[in-house]
Amino acid sequence: MSVLLRVLPLVAAVAGLLLPAGAQVPVKGGEVSDFDFAVDVVERAYAGYPDKTANRAAEYGALKERLRSGIASGRDTYDAVAEYLGWFDDSHLGTEGVRAYRPKSIRRPSDYAARMERYDPQFTHCRVDGETYLIRFPSCDLNEEQTAWVRTAVRAYLASGCENLILDIRGNGGGSDSAYEPLLRLLYDHEGAEDAMEYRVSDLAVAHVREFAGDTERGRGKIARMERTPAGEFLTDGPKTYRIHYDSVSPRPRRAGLLIDGKVGSSGEQLVLEVRASSRRTTVYGQDNTLGCLDFSNCEILYFPQDPTRWMMLPTTRSCRVPEGRGIDSAGIAPDVRIPLPLPEVLTDNVDAWTLWVAEDMKTEKRKE
Repeated sequence: MSVLLRVLPLVAAVAGLLLPAGAQVPVKGGEVSDFDFAVDVVERAYAGYPDKTANRAAEYGALKERLRSGIASGRDTYDAVAEYLGWFDDSHLGTEGVRAYRPKSIRRPSDYAARMERYDPQFTHCRVDGETYLIRFPSCDLNEEQTAWVRTAVRAYLASGCENLILDIRGNGGGSDSAYEPLLRLLYDHEGAEDAMEYRVSDLAVAHVREFAGDTERGRGKIARMERTPAGEFLTDGPKTYRIHYDSVSPRPRRAGLLIDGKVGSSGEQLVLEVRASSRRTTVYGQDNTLGCLDFSNCEILYFPQDPTRWMMLPTTRSCRVPEGRGIDSAGIAPDVRIPLPLPEVLTDNVDAWTLWVAEDMKTEKRKE
């Protein structure tokens, strides 16, 4: 559910110990290399590790042996780390250079900046025509000013009198789920349910809960249950779904279009799922599936002990849909309607050709009613 990212000031994790950034981590026979640091923290704390290595133990063991041999022969340690993390094919598990080693990056081309004259979606809200309003929302990673902007955009739409709304989230690579709450509330028209997430128990997972919910009764209870759960196992005693419920339904929009592209990931994808679960009046439009970066989330950023200028990002939670075989990361989320146009030349704060097409399609649907 929540897709939060935190920079962890305590970074080196070996044998259950967290040490300050830049500290050397002694083990029998010498210091832990940064490659072994990455392997250790992935195997202990990465929420995707059990699922990603299932039935692949021999392949995984051969990968580690080959990369360690390469480093011993002079290969750059951090390039080897990038290949190691890329093997897991998880866009939330990463470091500098990892994209070159992810099979997913090769499968789904989404380099819009290279295929368009300018690809730089901006926060925008404006009237498209007499019936349709546009809110462009390209990120869930908001500062205070942008958080206020979202509320302003919602008020401006409601004041416009437009029946139809296009919520354009192209380029939205995520941030925090709470960022989109005013937009979800606007589109909501019935109670829905979505898959919850579960922590893989580790020191990093405990630190994550303590940081974001440790001063609440719910957070303290979760930490207490983690402390009773063996390290490496999932905290599975919580609900498998959560409710999406608001006390009222906005009379507008009458119809809504949620506009996506292949850059939409993480909290952006969570918004797509929650809209689909709770808004019958919303149609998802796009050409490409979303990125597929949501099954494993709630990330920590760790810095390497031997070179603390370098980092890696590691998810601590797994969606409850994964054990049931309903994960989305392998293919992303498909739109309801594929837009049959070439990519727009420019996507910034403009009303582009795709936006106009969606506006006309919603009018066509109105005429069919």
